[in-house]
Formats: sequence, C-alpha cells, structure tokens
Amino acid sequence: MSFNKGPRMDINDFIEENIPFIVKTTSSFLGRYVCTDNDEEFSVALIAFNEAIERYNEERGNFWSFAKLVIESRLKNHLQKNARLEAATSIEELTEAGMQIHDDNVKVDKTTSDLRDEIMAFKEELGLFGITFEILVKESPKHKDTRDRAIKIGYKVSEDEVIIEKVYAKRKLPIKDVSRRFEITEKIIKRSKTFILSTAVLFFKKYTNLIIWIKGVK
Repeated sequence: MSFNKGPRMDINDFIEENIPFIVKTTSSFLGRYVCTDNDEEFSVALIAFNEAIERYNEERGNFWSFAKLVIESRLKNHLQKNARLEAATSIEELTEAGMQIHDDNVKVDKTTSDLRDEIMAFKEELGLFGITFEILVKESPKHKDTRDRAIKIGYKVSEDEVIIEKVYAKRKLPIKDVSRRFEITEKIIKRSKTFILSTAVLFFKKYTNLIIWIKGVK
C-alpha cells in the first residue's frame, strides 16, 4: 500500500473518506469528542494523518496502526507545547503577584512536568475559592514588606489545623479567627486577604516546586 505515487486529488479523497477514523482516533486519545469544524486538536490530527500518508511504506506494517501512532504522537506534542505555554503564562502571573524565587542560586526548570502539574493543581485549588491568577495579581500587595508579612501569615494559617479547616469549610479566609489567633489587626489582614488565602493554600497543599517561588520564605 503506497500513496506517494498517486495524484494529490486521490490523497485528498482518501483523507476525506477517513475523517471518521481521524475523529475516532483523536477522541479516543483525548477522552472527549472532537468537532471537525473548530477543534484545534482535530486540525492537528488531520495534518498528522496526511503526514502518515506521505511517510508510510509497507515496511512500517499496517497503515492504520501507523496512522494512529502518528496522530497520537502529534497530539501529544501539541498538548505538551500548550501545557508549557500555559505554565509559562501562569508563572509570569504568579511573579507579578509577588511570588518570586527567594534565592538567586535556586534554579527551577519551568518546563518540567512536576512544576506544570503543580501550577495547574494550584490554579484549580484556588478556583474553589473563586480566585484566578488574574485576580491574585490584581489584589496582591504591591509593597515588598506587605507581601512578606502576608506570606508569613499565610504560612501560619496553613499550619493551624482549626483555621485551615474553616478556610476550606467556608471557602474564604476567616479574618476574625486569624486576627485573634495570631494577634494581627483585622485591617492588616483585610488588605491582603486574597494573597494570604492563596499562600495559605499553597503551603497547605505542599506544592513544593511552587513554594520556592515565594520570595522571603525561610
């Protein structure tokens, strides 16, 4: 079976006839149904199927198995690339929020799967409290001293079983409890409540790779 010698029109017809195969392969890999009209992953799979046609020869075995392998490989690369871009964007947002490497000697590979997974998990966890990274950036303290103090409060909250339980039960920072427990005025806490809550979640969930981004952590 070889496609390289036939006219391009024949190849286009062959691709059109096998749209169901491409959709099924893509949907199976992604774990969701893909739309042929405006789904980016379908476009990636379509290009991959064409690549499989151009690269195929009988030495590669069964064409359909080969095509499936090429499609899944290209989809995997596509998803990994998007994950890296999303992680890089999220890191920039966290940095803008005042979450930075606390030690210039600490090197973090921003493309590692562990860090990407933690960023995505942190984003999802903050979603429980109605906080996005954009909101975190907007509502974070602008002055270093204020941020450092908020980080310390967040850490204390994360270590206090009673308060952290209330945080998750009420889906918000129990300002009065934090004020009484750590002898901090409610006014100070309210000014940085989103940042304190976010850092408390970060420490409580023990996102190790992300924690080293918190400037001033000891």
